[in-house]
Amino acid sequence: MIDFKCSSAVNHTEAALRLFERVAYIPIFTVGFSFNITALCLFCRIKRWTDMHIYMFNLLAADFLAIIFLPFRILEAFCPITPSILCSFLLCTQFSNMYCSMFTITAISIHRFIAVRFPFLTKALVYKSRMIASTICIIIWVMVAVICAYNHEDLLPEHLKHCYDRKLMDKLRTTFLLLLEILGYIIPIVIVIFCSTQTIYILARSLRYVEGRDRVERKNIAAVITANMLTFIVCFTPVHIGLLLQFLSDESGTNFVHVFLDVAEWIAITNCCLDSIGYYFLLKRVHKRDQSSC
Repeated sequence: MIDFKCSSAVNHTEAALRLFERVAYIPIFTVGFSFNITALCLFCRIKRWTDMHIYMFNLLAADFLAIIFLPFRILEAFCPITPSILCSFLLCTQFSNMYCSMFTITAISIHRFIAVRFPFLTKALVYKSRMIASTICIIIWVMVAVICAYNHEDLLPEHLKHCYDRKLMDKLRTTFLLLLEILGYIIPIVIVIFCSTQTIYILARSLRYVEGRDRVERKNIAAVITANMLTFIVCFTPVHIGLLLQFLSDESGTNFVHVFLDVAEWIAITNCCLDSIGYYFLLKRVHKRDQSSC
């Protein structure tokens, strides 16, 4: 059962944050839910799934789970929920979905790089590619679930100020923070930047050998990869800076850290919306192409 403590904000900072969350999260939920449902319908129409479709569906699953629990965050902005086991579940879901998205995007970046850099290897593994993609997606979910379960103590109600807010002076355990920062952020972002820049470089270098439609298509692919890389950096960097600031902060900096972390979490959740818009248009184009070839 959900218990509310609908009191007025204790200071101007908390009042401003509640107003920000009310205004900011509703459009994300509306747009993200609509595009995710539409993308899910388009996935159901795909006749022949490739390894990339499997990665994209895994990304859709992670984003969609984040979106469907977002109404609790919106409700919290209007009337704070008393910390409970439900809040621990919601926080664990939030962490799990974010890192499943990050790891899946990392896997997609590696897949693109291998496809461009080692095309003969990709052709040799074409019959096993779907099995490899499915295995990687399962490993991602299992790994995230194990990390979340092992570190669930950091998300228990006694560590929470509100349902979605940890007590700023109640620090994350060092091992949990290091897992989030190193395994969850630094390693993926290094891989994404390396694979994306290398793929873009290879595509740009190949432009001198192609003309017409192929040239335009490769330019478009390079532009999409660039946009995906920048989106990854912009969406997920602030929240990990915020987690580090929360760990290092003292009482004098709690207001700044609280505001920074709240805004950073909103920026991170916008990735679900941006992802859904991206693969909605991609799948729509693929579906139209399949219809025209019939």
